[in-house]
Amino acid sequence: MSADLKMFLLTADDLVRCHWDGRSRQVDVMDRVLEGEILREVARDAGDPNRLYAATSTEMHVSEDGGESWKWIPSGGLDYRDIWTMQPHPTRSGEVYVGTLPAAVFVSDNGGRSFRELTAFRKLEDYTRWTFPPPPHVPHIRCIVLDSRVPDEIVVGVEEGGVVRSRDRGETWEDISGPGSNAAYPKVNDPSGVLPYEMGAHEDGRVYRDVHWVLRDPASLNTLYATTGIGTYRTDDGGASWRKLEYDMGRSYAIPFDIHPTVPDRIFLGAAENGPTSWKGYRTVRPGPYNTIRFSRDTSEELGGAKSAILRSDDRGASWRKLEGGLPQGHVHMTSCVAVHPGDPDTVVIGYTDGSVYASHDAGEAWERLEVPESRLYGVRLLSDS
Repeated sequence: MSADLKMFLLTADDLVRCHWDGRSRQVDVMDRVLEGEILREVARDAGDPNRLYAATSTEMHVSEDGGESWKWIPSGGLDYRDIWTMQPHPTRSGEVYVGTLPAAVFVSDNGGRSFRELTAFRKLEDYTRWTFPPPPHVPHIRCIVLDSRVPDEIVVGVEEGGVVRSRDRGETWEDISGPGSNAAYPKVNDPSGVLPYEMGAHEDGRVYRDVHWVLRDPASLNTLYATTGIGTYRTDDGGASWRKLEYDMGRSYAIPFDIHPTVPDRIFLGAAENGPTSWKGYRTVRPGPYNTIRFSRDTSEELGGAKSAILRSDDRGASWRKLEGGLPQGHVHMTSCVAVHPGDPDTVVIGYTDGSVYASHDAGEAWERLEVPESRLYGVRLLSDS
């Protein structure tokens, strides 16, 4: 049985705090805060369930009362104010990691009041070869993965760069994208945008360089999953080699996915047949995780939108099934969140960038649309109401 939840809606305009009983269609909006901010992440501190951190595209905020009120924190030392991801440490209270554009990793030991850069990250051999499609082709940190089983490890997904890891809290780093490759990155990265951009391609044994999100298997430390611009990948040897997981969806562009720790075989995934220039919806001056820039050619009418879908695997990605049962099929908007209820592995919430949010209570067999009157949705976060 689902339990009551704190539900946070991350939008391009504000942070919406909601209450949801985990069962009904009704979602009660409590308040809207951080108005005018583009939300990137909301997450809980390891030492205090009432302390929450919120990262916007440029700032850090903290709440000491479970999200009822928020305080801006200066975050001195966070030199790049184009934030893409934020993650508190799962066991060390006050330790918070932030990833930015350009690709850099920062850590705070005092709850976000100040940060220091983990400068060894930039000494990775291929750092200068990393890229991003829109000129000036500047890569960024797309996700940071921390695990209480290995508290000193940091795993980072780079768009477009691959997957890298530190085993000593950021003192040293290694590329775990698979075997080395001279073909993985563009031969020429022209920041002016005059020369055509050189797209990458799948290489056997390697994760595709355009990494969007990384998850660690709850039952196996050496097993990692990564969603990318051409599909989803898995490694069972800690990144020495990767294999592509096939689900027959055109380009198979994938971003959000989730695994509940009590059901490690089951993966919920949001994917699309087409890439960002085809997605219906809003466009911005600067790119974000779920939108493209207004200066790129709009191919939404030509390609029919994102043609996104929600998929489920019950065997760690070996096979996949497209979920229906009330979900839009071939949606023109991109999926922007997949969140499994922390206390009930069969209750799943998914959302799309147009603000539509759906819930299932039987692991994805049947869905109903929640009464969430939002638009420009970047994500949904579910926290236990404790």
